[in-house]
Amino acid sequence: MVRFVVMAAGLATRMGKDKLALPWRETTVLGYVLQTVLEAFEALKPQDKSFGDLSSYSRLTDIRVVARYPIETYLSVKDINRFRACGGFWLKVPSPKPLAKTICLGLQDLNNEVQVIGFLPGDQVGITAQGLEACLRQVIHNVPDFLVPIAGDKTGSPVFFHRRYVQELLSLREEQGGREVLNRYPERWRMFPVIESSFQDVDTPEEYQALLKTLNGSDGYC
Repeated sequence: MVRFVVMAAGLATRMGKDKLALPWRETTVLGYVLQTVLEAFEALKPQDKSFGDLSSYSRLTDIRVVARYPIETYLSVKDINRFRACGGFWLKVPSPKPLAKTICLGLQDLNNEVQVIGFLPGDQVGITAQGLEACLRQVIHNVPDFLVPIAGDKTGSPVFFHRRYVQELLSLREEQGGREVLNRYPERWRMFPVIESSFQDVDTPEEYQALLKTLNGSDGYC
């Protein structure tokens, strides 16, 4: 089983507002990212037999979102139902959290079947369902120590960690992220090639406006 954590409770203030609630396509920034995640996980169900009986998404997926606001802020009723059908759990936190705390919250209540945990920033709008599905298949079939998307010499998210590194992830502090753990073991990385645009995220008002202008351009991969 794979737990997939979408991190949406950060301390970022450059946008002057909740950037994850900004309009994106026909939803919000976070809504779009979650639609993509759900599409990727839904695509796994009819094909992948790695976990035996796939009659229930809960046998394959464990999706957790750590966010500052209720799910209704970002998703339509239809997508809320999809999220729950895919085994999604929404953890609302009362205030912004540093990255290490968000990771810690995303790791709560791991059941014994979870072998790999992936982390994705909630503003990574470049991600695509096709690419994420391909990443997930690599994780499911190979159960690597780490799966790291790479484009040229640039690495990005989502990064997947084997369960054996959970204690090291839990020991992170403040704005330390998973790469603190990842960089201790470069020889254990399994690289997964992607297109660089898949790493595109929303950081500043200027970047958001520029992205809106190119919204109909080519998609990323993963």
